[in-house]
Amino acid sequence: MRKYLAHVRGNYQNLGYEEFFATLEAENINYNVEKKGDQILVFETNQNPLVAAERCAFLHSILSLISIGSVDEDELKLHELISMPEIQDNKTFAVRVKKVGRKQIKKDLPQLERELGNFIYENYKSQKLKANLKNPDYLFLGILIGKRMYFGLEIWAINWAELESREPGNRPFFRPGAMKTEFARAIVNLCRIKRDEMFYDPFCGGGGFLIEATTIGANVIGSDVDKFAIHGCNQNMKFYKNNFSSIIRSDSRFLPIKEVDAIATDPPYSIQSSTHGENVNNLIYDFLIESRTILKKDGYLVFSSPAKHRSELLAERAGFSVQKVLDTRIHKSLTRRIIVLK
Repeated sequence: MRKYLAHVRGNYQNLGYEEFFATLEAENINYNVEKKGDQILVFETNQNPLVAAERCAFLHSILSLISIGSVDEDELKLHELISMPEIQDNKTFAVRVKKVGRKQIKKDLPQLERELGNFIYENYKSQKLKANLKNPDYLFLGILIGKRMYFGLEIWAINWAELESREPGNRPFFRPGAMKTEFARAIVNLCRIKRDEMFYDPFCGGGGFLIEATTIGANVIGSDVDKFAIHGCNQNMKFYKNNFSSIIRSDSRFLPIKEVDAIATDPPYSIQSSTHGENVNNLIYDFLIESRTILKKDGYLVFSSPAKHRSELLAERAGFSVQKVLDTRIHKSLTRRIIVLK
């Protein structure tokens, strides 16, 4: 099995781990975890992990590991050297070092980059690699955590521009309070939706979750009780030229749908989105009860609510199995709780 390192975004690392695990499961990738923590995940697999990583919003990068070592008494020590069959002859390379947490060594990062560059040059002499700091064919990355060094070849990095192009403010239809694209993508991933499966959002609003599900390759259905939201959602879906099954006006407690593979949504909770006079807890509980009638066996439902509402208790009452509860601080007055159900 090949060994890899996933570099997870530090501000929401628990969400990043769970999102990546969910995408690995959705893409039927078997893996073993060797280390998890400090914004990294070291894992092994015989399959291609990039098909899962490419779906994620909370990963920085994926490295094919070359070595795990240390910086002791200012001496760089890299131990096991893992072969890199993808490295071709007469190519160029550069080395970067990223620090996680507090620095615990005297060496500065440029000095470490030079030493790692020499390591690459010496160990891959037969490939005749040449340094190119501006536009290299290969980027080697060192992740320094305390005195521990994880070193590998970067084989995937997140495309920030692609995510930002779908931010709520860039859509034709926009309402204040719309969820940022990175969170919408992560929540969609947590429901384990697969290409060509049927995804459903019963509180679709402007369609942020639907847009993300279609970029993964899912078929989608969206519904909302608000006629204005349905009109805006159709505008947004057409703008991104995404294929979709249908957008319908419907009450989430009385769904005109027979079966879906996965559900992900952001119900209204009377902060910036209206519940149209309904009690928040009653609305969510009734929606959960109704969702059980259309969600396929062993399907996932993921939704968010303010942490103070403890909506996972409503989910248990409704007969769901709570798989994960992830709290993400949005600002000082809102911690969003993402609840993963099965």
